[in-house]
Amino acid sequence: MRSIVLALAMFAAGAAAFQRGALPAGRPVLAASSRRARAAPAVTMATAERVNYYNTLSQAQKLDQLARCRFMDRSEFADGISALDGKKVVIVGCGAQGLNQGLNMRDSGCDVSYALRQSAIDAKRQSYLNAQENGFEVGTYEDLIPGADVVLNLTPDKQHTSVVSAIMPLMKKGATLAYSHGFNIVEEGMQVREDLTVIMVAPKCPGTEVREEYKRGFGVPTLIAVHPVNDPKGEGLAQAKAYAAATGGDRAGVLESSFVAEVKSDLMGEQTILCGMLQTGAVLNFDKMVAKGIDPGYASKLIQFGWETITEALKHGGITGMMDRLDNPSKIKAFDLSEELKEIMRPLYKKHQDDIITGHFSSTMMADWDNDDENLLKWRAETAETNFEKEPAGDVDIPEQEYFDNAVLMVAMVKAGVELAFEAMVDVGMKPESAYYESLHETPLIANTIARKKLFEMNSVISDTAEYGCYLYDQACKPLLGDFMSKIDVDVIGTKYNAGGYNGVDNRQLNAVNEAIRSHPVEVVGKKLRGYMTAMEKISVGGQ
Repeated sequence: MRSIVLALAMFAAGAAAFQRGALPAGRPVLAASSRRARAAPAVTMATAERVNYYNTLSQAQKLDQLARCRFMDRSEFADGISALDGKKVVIVGCGAQGLNQGLNMRDSGCDVSYALRQSAIDAKRQSYLNAQENGFEVGTYEDLIPGADVVLNLTPDKQHTSVVSAIMPLMKKGATLAYSHGFNIVEEGMQVREDLTVIMVAPKCPGTEVREEYKRGFGVPTLIAVHPVNDPKGEGLAQAKAYAAATGGDRAGVLESSFVAEVKSDLMGEQTILCGMLQTGAVLNFDKMVAKGIDPGYASKLIQFGWETITEALKHGGITGMMDRLDNPSKIKAFDLSEELKEIMRPLYKKHQDDIITGHFSSTMMADWDNDDENLLKWRAETAETNFEKEPAGDVDIPEQEYFDNAVLMVAMVKAGVELAFEAMVDVGMKPESAYYESLHETPLIANTIARKKLFEMNSVISDTAEYGCYLYDQACKPLLGDFMSKIDVDVIGTKYNAGGYNGVDNRQLNAVNEAIRSHPVEVVGKKLRGYMTAMEKISVGGQ
């Protein structure tokens, strides 16, 4: 991996042209060595050298973009979807995000249709079936893109370059191109035509939860942004607000952010606490319980539905609320375990954040894209063969409180992961509000997917970038926790820690623990933000 200094030196001319808008639109900026081969009939992403947009910025610009985060007042959405009234919205891609955002937007009054590749329509692939079976108009790029006022690119991240390159020549002058994740702009350096407005509306959860929360009359917290070099008419923010309102995001809270801040925080949250920690914890805790004689069916159910039940308390009351579900001795034990876990895992979280900021993570993942996802597919297959994934949940009743009492270690893992991810993001200049949404708030939404179909479901509905990052974390974290797990017994995972039921503890110790929990910065900002989300509803506990 080249150093940033060398990369910037090599790409200086390209970066300057990028910022001037002087390079051709429709493809990422290429390194000088790649651009020299212009006589070739085509340049693929496997041979082209991508330029990380973030790394072309000055240090002051980087800090400014990372710190973009403003919690928007609900009154700012008084116009609802008016900025999209009378406009034709065409969604490209009909997977988890594409379908569920489209359903919400249609229910909110938007004119929505789906543009798919001709091959997907001819083969009646799942994307075609998703749109067609839900009563949407479906057509090819050539059929629908030219008449679109707003085009939402909701395809998987790895397809963004080819998709945007294909649809951009078809888009009419002055149209809007929207993303729900800024990876293509920030990490690949995609150049977009100067006459097009480029916005982002990023719901902070998998697409399935975007729909479920909307149907409950609520929504999910959402980040919106306008790409600064692509807002020719000054309409980007109004359209992003209308888009967020159409998906229900305004009911849960919207942050006005930047493409850079969204990408860097999103990558950090999803590959550490949101997915990586839950996967690593599921596999390690299941194996420990079974090795210590706990019934495999019980162990499977405790974990599969335990993440959801435990983090439901996190959703409504933060780490304080989650920890308060434990009796006093168990709370102190969970706190001590979490502190030990934080000490062990802190270097790993720092490495993930450093690799994300420098672009090393993205370049590594994109190299795997170019190698036909060799590592991704290998890790996906390995996950399917874990003991936890193969053992069905037992037909056993587990009361709600038992998910806390018999899983003190799982509570500790959630606390440690949330705090570490939050701290790592804030340490590099991200605002606490942004870090909160990408760590604590989204964790219950990911846990819900595990409750449905275990890790398979989680890794199916998250983005391809999230899945790759999750596996990277899992590969590193399991051996890192080897010594720690060797000392773990079923008193903290599988059976009730405070088996005797005696609740007495040293008051000074308990007070110190409570103060440490409640004074952590993620709790301070979380208490404020949850005040804006009074419409949150109880989802489920224990799969009920």
